[in-house]
Amino acid sequence: MDATYIILRPRTMKSQGGDLNYLYRPYNTYVTVDRRYEDLKDDFVKGVSWMNLAEVALNFFAIAMHIKNKAGLAVLLAFMVSAMTLAKTVLYFLVSTPLCSLQHFVNYSDLTRLIFLYIIPNGIWIVVPLLCMVATGRMMVDCMESDETNSKEEVSLKKHTTTLCIPF
Repeated sequence: MDATYIILRPRTMKSQGGDLNYLYRPYNTYVTVDRRYEDLKDDFVKGVSWMNLAEVALNFFAIAMHIKNKAGLAVLLAFMVSAMTLAKTVLYFLVSTPLCSLQHFVNYSDLTRLIFLYIIPNGIWIVVPLLCMVATGRMMVDCMESDETNSKEEVSLKKHTTTLCIPF
C-alpha cells in the first residue's frame, strides 16, 4: 500500500485532488510528518517504493520455495529480504536526520505526532526484520554447525521451517 501511494502520485494525494485519494486517506495525516510523501520531485522515496515492491515479490518467492519443500532456499531468501528491509529503513531514517542535513523532510515540531506517526510505524520495519533475521539466521547457523560436527542427530532446515518468519 505504501509503495503504491508513492508510485501513483499525484493521483493518490489529497493536496493534488487525486482521484485515488479515498484509498489512501491515512496518508493525508502521515504527509504532515513525513514530507517526502508530499514532494513529487523526491526521487529517493520513489526508489525506496520500488525496493518495497521488489521485497514483496522476493517474499512471495520465498513462500513458494517453502511450499515446494525447498526450505534452505526459503530460509536464505527470508533472511536476505529481512536484511534488505532493515537496511533500507535505517537508511530512510538516516537521510531524514541532521546527520545527512535533510531533516527538513520530517516535521519535528510536534513530538507526539512525530513519535506516533513516524517513529513507531517506521520503527516496526526495523524491529520485525531484525527479529526475522535472528530467527532465520539461527536456522542457517544450526544447519552449518550440524554439518561441521557431523552429529548423529542431523539438524535440518525442514525441522526448523515451522517457525519460519517471513516479513511483509
